Amino acid sequence: MLNEKSMAINASLLKYGYTNFSLTILEICEKDSLMSREKHFFEVYSPEYNILKTPGSPSRGSGWTHSEATIENMRIAASKTFKSPEFLTKLSKGQPNGIEVEVTDLKTNSTSIYHAIKAAARALGIDKRYIEHYIYLKQDKPVLGRYTFKFNSDRTSTNIINEKVQKTSNKVEVTNVDTKEVIIYSSITAAAVAPPHM
Repeated sequence: MLNEKSMAINASLLKYGYTNFSLTILEICEKDSLMSREKHFFEVYSPEYNILKTPGSPSRGSGWTHSEATIENMRIAASKTFKSPEFLTKLSKGQPNGIEVEVTDLKTNSTSIYHAIKAAARALGIDKRYIEHYIYLKQDKPVLGRYTFKFNSDRTSTNIINEKVQKTSNKVEVTNVDTKEVIIYSSITAAAVAPPHM
């Protein structure tokens, strides 16, 4: 928006604030009657921010088209933006559930910090549940024999851990009432699929 100050609507949005504007759908119509309905509303409301004063100019059928080079440049710029650590960090700070994760690669003996569990999983090409289970269930064995994880934030209180752990992921203790044998399973699912002990 800041780069497009030359457009009247953008300049006004910045000057007066978003809360002083609204977007309203005036009518839903068929595509065939779009031009006549748009012309009608132009005449009724005389919109000051509309660039085109006549519906259909320039060629409304094709709309605004960008050159192939411009489209490629926009695609490259967008992909760089969404991959940049600075952008991802700013994005995660705006989301209260994002918890920084420190990943240690035992194979390369390197450590990386990610803005969220999902981002770490995406970067490593693994399912985020590997990381969640490692952290929340306090596992010792490295994931894929290679990665260890820990929170890198003060927001990692017991409350957050308890909120995140699914009930099916809690360890389950099963006692055979006849033999008094106790077996601890990693989850309810593991206990359910385990063969019966006689």
